[in-house]
Amino acid sequence: MAHSRRLVRRHLSTRLLSSWAFLLTVSLLLHVYASASASELVIYSGRKESAIKPVVELFERQTGIKVALKVGKTSGLANEILQERERPRADIFIATEAGVDEILAREGLLEPYTSRSARTMAAEHKSSRGLWTGISGRARVIIYNKDLVKGSDIPNSIFDLTEAKWKGKVAIAGTRERTTLAWLSALLEVMGEAKAKAYIDKLLENGLKVLPDNSDVWRGVGSGEFAVGLTNSPNYYLALEAKLPVGVVYPDQGPSGMGVLVNPNTVAIVKGAKSLDQARRFVDFLLSKPSQELLVHHAFEIPLLHGIDPGPVRPLAGFKALQISQERLADLEEKTITLFPGL
Repeated sequence: MAHSRRLVRRHLSTRLLSSWAFLLTVSLLLHVYASASASELVIYSGRKESAIKPVVELFERQTGIKVALKVGKTSGLANEILQERERPRADIFIATEAGVDEILAREGLLEPYTSRSARTMAAEHKSSRGLWTGISGRARVIIYNKDLVKGSDIPNSIFDLTEAKWKGKVAIAGTRERTTLAWLSALLEVMGEAKAKAYIDKLLENGLKVLPDNSDVWRGVGSGEFAVGLTNSPNYYLALEAKLPVGVVYPDQGPSGMGVLVNPNTVAIVKGAKSLDQARRFVDFLLSKPSQELLVHHAFEIPLLHGIDPGPVRPLAGFKALQISQERLADLEEKTITLFPGL
């Protein structure tokens, strides 16, 4: 437990919350909790407001339950939950990947709850102890600018991107984006420490551009600043929606390929939630068909539940996914951060 606490504090606090961000966080907290005084449910969301707010507003309309929504980076919000452990303020935590849930679970900061709707969900997309549940997914893909990358030059594997022709032309978000961190941990597990480090070192030597945010990646590729980007599948659809000349590859799909990492966006109930009944009701609502359709069709996310129309999004059955547990990704997080300081 002490080791886990050191990991959470170092990564979620020291690494990800600079002093200016902390001051901003305090200011935002004062605003949120002033609003929450008249609210039934407090939600901390690592999903961007554009993705989660439509679902929250529908929940409010259909249930009459008032919500105080705080949006921020997943790691920063997880750090707040850690700091508030003696007097929890959040009832619900929505994360952009499950590794951070596993870290909080090891700290005893999540309340077990398994929604009836989650019982048929694949085991890799939910906690075996009922401490978090996947609400939608994002695949780790390659996007490319169609004006700059043609035909046989389109990369089919992440390993193609170390070739000289891609020097200075590839972008990725840094590990402040937890989906990048999870991807690196997956590489560490699949390839082993030596090969994974050698691969990332080659990318960096080849001029890999490390950007602050995944939105910077898809916009940079769409504008032609970069030829190729390593990012999440919804960003391809956002680029199309913006009428940018972007194509997508789900890499490493052959018989010997490792497949594509799927990061589940997750929901968890915070231990000590003051509005526990409403929190359970919100989890159930997130897994309902109306909410799922909003997440899939509005935010271009992959449905994790059967019977949800994926719309234009490629479903789980449409590509080879990398098989790895979220518990294992959490185990590897500290080593990943240490091994890849350049990201």
